[in-house]
Amino acid sequence: MDEDKINSEDNTDEEIVISEEERAYIRKMLEKLIDLGMAAVYGDEDDSEEFAVFDHEGRKDRCKAVCCSFVFALTKEEVEKGIVKWNPKRPYFIARDEDGYCPHLNRETLKCKIWDDRPLRCRKYDCRKDPNVWVDWEKGIINKDAFLHLPKKD
Repeated sequence: MDEDKINSEDNTDEEIVISEEERAYIRKMLEKLIDLGMAAVYGDEDDSEEFAVFDHEGRKDRCKAVCCSFVFALTKEEVEKGIVKWNPKRPYFIARDEDGYCPHLNRETLKCKIWDDRPLRCRKYDCRKDPNVWVDWEKGIINKDAFLHLPKKD
C-alpha cells in the first residue's frame, strides 16, 4: 500500500499519513462536492516552470488546437481577475462550450482571443511533450485518440 505524508493543517510538524486508497476516496468525495457546487478547486502552478514557447502554426491543421479542450482548474488570481471564463457547475475550472472547446478560442483562426491574459496553465503547457496529443512532434504524427474526449458532432 502506497502512502503519502502531508503536514497537518494546524501548521504543526505532525504528519498525516494517507494511503492511495484514502487519496482515491478523498478525490471521489471532492468530485461529488464540486458537482454539487459545495466545493471549489484552484490550480497551483509551479513557479519554476518556464512558459512554453514554440512555433505551432504549422501543426494546427493536425492538432486543431486540441489543447484548448482540456479541462483544468484556474488559479485563484485568474478567477478573481474576471477575464477567464470558468464553469459555474465546476467552480473554478476553465469553461467549455458545447463543442468541448474553450470559449476564448476563435474557431476560425484557432487562436486565443485573450492571449495576453490566458491562464498560466495555458502559458506553460507544452503539447510537444504530451503523448496524449502527439505520438511524434518532429514527424507531425498526432495521437489517434487525441479527440476522443470531445462531444460527438451530430
